[in-house]
Amino acid sequence: MSSGEKDLTLRPMKWGVLAFAAVIAVFWTGCSTDFDLNADFKETPVVYGLLDASTDTQYIRINRAFLSDNIDALTLAANPDSIYYGDELSVRLDELNNGVVVQSWNLERVDGDTLGIPKAGGTFANIPNILYRLIAELDYTHQYFLYALNANTGKEISAQIDIVDAFAITRPDDASLFPQSISLSPQNKYSLLWKSAQDARIYDLIMRFHYREGIYSPEGDSIHYTFSGYKDWVIETNYTTESTQGNLTIQFQVDGASFYNWIADAFEPVADFNFIRIADSAQFIIDAGGNELYTYFQYNNATLGITEGQVSDVYTNINGGLGILSSRYHKVGKVYPFAIQTRDSIACSAVTSGLNFAPDGGTFGFPFCQ
Repeated sequence: MSSGEKDLTLRPMKWGVLAFAAVIAVFWTGCSTDFDLNADFKETPVVYGLLDASTDTQYIRINRAFLSDNIDALTLAANPDSIYYGDELSVRLDELNNGVVVQSWNLERVDGDTLGIPKAGGTFANIPNILYRLIAELDYTHQYFLYALNANTGKEISAQIDIVDAFAITRPDDASLFPQSISLSPQNKYSLLWKSAQDARIYDLIMRFHYREGIYSPEGDSIHYTFSGYKDWVIETNYTTESTQGNLTIQFQVDGASFYNWIADAFEPVADFNFIRIADSAQFIIDAGGNELYTYFQYNNATLGITEGQVSDVYTNINGGLGILSSRYHKVGKVYPFAIQTRDSIACSAVTSGLNFAPDGGTFGFPFCQ
């Protein structure tokens, strides 16, 4: 397929990481027993990429599936030379505007381990961690066409996608000039609002919980802070919408009881009576994913049931290979303080009391619950 042609094949993956090992496993387990798995073997590249217009650096993983008559699959999986391409693979990304190429880049072959991007452990070799990198600003009003060629075999792979657009969080309103706070008790819900992203169909939602820790000095009635940081609460994954149209208001009810239960699980009590935690503030982080991701989840949920006799065909939008090329937009909202009542509830509610959180500084008895 030329870079000007539009790929209309439907295809998809779990957020952030393609389980390409599971995809490759289809070659080992997803076949009937009446033919030779190793007969007439065809080169099968396996691709994972999520292009993101919110950052100027893109990484795409391209590995290869493999079989051998003489070496077992687990041994092959542990050998980097079996799963990675060398210099024979060239990878290019074209930027298209109405089908016309306006820019092209040759992606750089890099080792993620040297860039602080380690590969998750498992059956497959994780050292080195070969990726293909592009440093460039992406235009979410354009389309992008991936093309790779194995110069030794002539094998070609390609995929074309739209890019997920930027979008805004509207509650809490990042554009507002007026003071805002986040109020959430075990008995209520918080209405999180955002505008849908053009070409997005699926969302992951995170609340980043900012807090401090320190030692309370009764003599000086003061706290000496020793730590400031945050923990991320994954509110929802794979939240889907009916449309990929942009600028539609989406509302999600953040459940207060779930939030307080998360705090109870995320923090351990400290025996020192004067050890104090302060619940400072929160921000929302939303990842909007392309329609290919949505289709991937729908397809695999429908075809990979635990009672199924064999693995069905793997969903892919990679012409000439397996895997997925899609897009996301990573939106990090502003930081907002917790309301006074929320600080008091985190410190003193039946669910979270005993975790050394202090109530609001203006509450009688601070830093202890009375």
